[in-house]
Amino acid sequence: MKLKGGIMSVIHNVLRVTAAMLFCGNVFATTISYDATNISGNTWEYSYSVSNDTLASDIEEFSIYFDLGLYKNLTLASAPVGWDPIAFDTDPNLPDDGLYNAFALVSGIALGDMLSGFSIQFDFLGTGVPGSQFFEILDPFTFSVLDSGNTQLASAPVPEPEMLWLIGLGLMGMLLGKKKN
Repeated sequence: MKLKGGIMSVIHNVLRVTAAMLFCGNVFATTISYDATNISGNTWEYSYSVSNDTLASDIEEFSIYFDLGLYKNLTLASAPVGWDPIAFDTDPNLPDDGLYNAFALVSGIALGDMLSGFSIQFDFLGTGVPGSQFFEILDPFTFSVLDSGNTQLASAPVPEPEMLWLIGLGLMGMLLGKKKN
């Protein structure tokens, strides 16, 4: 009987860990999504939306970087009212990546809010369609990095659950569904 109780304890612990894995996914404090529009030839425009999903402070400044050798002729297209954008083109003489930076003049993006209307045009030097860029969320007073990541295509497909999670869910269902004798 003691062995049976020990096995049940192990099963309960496995179920707890599996449930924790299922409900604790990756948490991203900031999401910057983009839509890509081909203007003509190799000239593109990216329109960005910035979401403050869990960052405790308002987003008051962010920078998006454009890899040297893949982008050139960065040109501001638009920004929401109350934001001051600036673009620095890639510079092969330094060498340095290009930069799109936006600074909130009045108020930032509060927790749970999203703001769109940021856009930039550029020439893409690579093959195919340009992809995501690295970004940083900055404290405008200390310039410390509050968050960072890669921009995401706005129309990207929803990711499927990972195999380990699916196996864990199946095991949990089998164990919970098994009738007691």
